[in-house]
Amino acid sequence: METTTSLIYLKLFIFYGSWLVFPLLYWFASKRWKILIVLSLLFIYARFVEPQILLVNYTKIHTGFHAKYALISDMHLGIYNNESILERAVDKINSLDVDALLIAGDFTYEPQFDDMRKLFASLAKVKVPVYAVLGNHDCEKPGPKIAKELTKILEGFGVSVLDNKSLKLNNVNILGLGSRCAYNDKRILISKYKKEDNLLVLAHHPDVTLDYNISKDYPDLTVVGHTHGGQIRIPFLYQSMISIRGNVAKGDILWNQGLYAFKNSQVFVTSGMGEIGLPMRFLIPPVIDILELY
Repeated sequence: METTTSLIYLKLFIFYGSWLVFPLLYWFASKRWKILIVLSLLFIYARFVEPQILLVNYTKIHTGFHAKYALISDMHLGIYNNESILERAVDKINSLDVDALLIAGDFTYEPQFDDMRKLFASLAKVKVPVYAVLGNHDCEKPGPKIAKELTKILEGFGVSVLDNKSLKLNNVNILGLGSRCAYNDKRILISKYKKEDNLLVLAHHPDVTLDYNISKDYPDLTVVGHTHGGQIRIPFLYQSMISIRGNVAKGDILWNQGLYAFKNSQVFVTSGMGEIGLPMRFLIPPVIDILELY
């Protein structure tokens, strides 16, 4: 616990200490140190500007049935992000014509000092059904023991937490898988469905699909998060920082962000909204993905 507390305070130091870049930039400018000026401006953009951008990206996916979903993931509310980014996302989603909101996990990031009810209260304002799964940061992999408390709070705001559960919305079966990192993803549930059942799997970690049984598992689409799209996309370097087994699996499934054809199915990876490690994003702004299935 002492080590964990030390790491939290280190992250707080990084978060608040980063404001020192502004007096440093003034000093570099007075000295006319051009390279340090450029680096400072890039840091300011990645730390203070891009994390506040919220894009809406549209993707059409052929599944053989019609549906339209908003998808968000990896909000990581807590030590770096407060409730404001989720409130903005809810406002945007409420202005869009979608059937439901899907949330692919990692709601939190070190939320020990926060009131989680306040962090997620805006979810009660979503005008369409909300379906969610938890991510590794919500299930102690890593993080505090908050899964039960978080689930209770989310359900109190009208969110259906699909922890190895399914439901049917219109003509689509939506199956949520538990956290892979917590060894709670019951993939055997997929085998209960047939190809004609219009199955969408909601999970957090892309690597859950690597263990699909190609002869038995028939999800038309799996939607996931976790990767952050690299979060800090320094060309030629960022892909190696994405902590997923798909990077080294045979077949070179380089999970990143976007739509993938995989085995006998499709996988959509959202790059998410929040940050971990460093409180920065670079060349991959927070995003709401709108998935138009046809």
